[in-house]
Amino acid sequence: MKESCKNRLTKVREQFGTRSSKVGSYSFFLTVIVLAILITVNFALSFLPDSYAQADLTANQLYSISSQSKVMLSSLEDDITIYWIVASGQEDEYVEKLLHNYEDYSSKVKVEKKDPDLNPDFTNAYTDEEIYNNSIIVECGERYRYISYEEMYEVSSTEYYSMYSSADEFSGEKLITSAISYCTTEELPVVHVLEGHGEMEISSGFADAIETDNLETESLSLLNGESVPEDVECILINAPSTDISEEEKEMLIEFLEGGGRVLILSGTDTEGELPNLKAVAEYYGISVLEGVVIEESADHYVFNMPVLLMPDMGTSDITDPLISDNYHVILPVAKALDVSEPDGDVTVTPLLTSSEDSFIKEEGYEIESYEKEEGDTQGPLTLAALATKDIDSENQMQLVWVASSLMLDDAYNQYSSDANEDFVLNALEMMCEKDDSVSVRSKSLTNEYLTVSTSDASFLKVVTIGIIPAAYLVIGIVVVVRRKRR
Repeated sequence: MKESCKNRLTKVREQFGTRSSKVGSYSFFLTVIVLAILITVNFALSFLPDSYAQADLTANQLYSISSQSKVMLSSLEDDITIYWIVASGQEDEYVEKLLHNYEDYSSKVKVEKKDPDLNPDFTNAYTDEEIYNNSIIVECGERYRYISYEEMYEVSSTEYYSMYSSADEFSGEKLITSAISYCTTEELPVVHVLEGHGEMEISSGFADAIETDNLETESLSLLNGESVPEDVECILINAPSTDISEEEKEMLIEFLEGGGRVLILSGTDTEGELPNLKAVAEYYGISVLEGVVIEESADHYVFNMPVLLMPDMGTSDITDPLISDNYHVILPVAKALDVSEPDGDVTVTPLLTSSEDSFIKEEGYEIESYEKEEGDTQGPLTLAALATKDIDSENQMQLVWVASSLMLDDAYNQYSSDANEDFVLNALEMMCEKDDSVSVRSKSLTNEYLTVSTSDASFLKVVTIGIIPAAYLVIGIVVVVRRKRR
């Protein structure tokens, strides 16, 4: 019996002593060590912030915060509390990840969950609106802003009225960063919007953009006054249909001569000649030319419409952010500006310019053909310009004229991927001397408009419809011929 046991033990030793057994044992122990390392690393990563432990591989960085938000968070001096109003189990994936990123990036930001079922009266001190799960309240000291969950998802107008609407964009970061900026700003800049001359109403989309950018708007009438009120710093004149009076003209020039800032959007629309308003610009070297600009260069118009211009942008504080991000302004049905003779102490900077192949049709809306005819003024043509004049060491006059009345139309702004909106906001921020611009964009959940010129669109059609299929056909023929020869 003892002998048989010894024999068995000997056989076992011999089996484990073979080369294959040693290799197998080595692989087993190596696997155990690797697994132990992975478990330890995963356990350690669970204590790290999500921004370090997880990578955002989405195309639009839906789970990350942008560089603009990081700059603002880095400069925070006051503590920010973000109340996340959500019932347990109803957390939105995008909102949850976004709030974690804010809290992880800055020690000044604290996120607190508030279950509306357990705290039904908590939001009463902040808003009387209907509360939806995943809504947010941003608070700093005595200032706060409520962000409804409905505002975080933007739906296109066509989908909004359909039975199966779905969100196009997620605006959570834009709204939260804007709310933080609002809560940490003691006094918001005010843009005064001139009224009394049939001005075009500011679209709801642009009104929301102004609010998100933490600019306030107030109506301004000069019809019964003797001068522009002293508290006015920046005036927006949006596509008036009738002219200002002679007295208002003098008021605006006096306002500008004192270091005021005025932004005018006026082009070929339904308005009259507006001689007094144009005289304000002419005082600073900007003359409005009659007619509509037609573009012959396919690289400078869109949707096969030579009056829907995609102009070149000159360098300035207004246009540089758009140029660096490769965005293009779309200027519909525009006039041209003559900026060739400014006064000696006035500097005029072209902001938007058409190509050398553009020209002016003096008939305006009455044009019957896009063809160039004898007598038409040849481009390049200035479509928007900035006039500046140093009043003293601290004050500078600024006047911007954009020669299109439809630039802020929601449809054209959407076609430009919000570049039109950003252009005007950049101008207003410059005029209000606003340094902490909130230029965070909404993040697309579906598709995003790609602004390309007509020539580029034609080239893409040729490539996708002609060249690529032809290449596949040629390759197929070559393969078939080679196989037959074999």
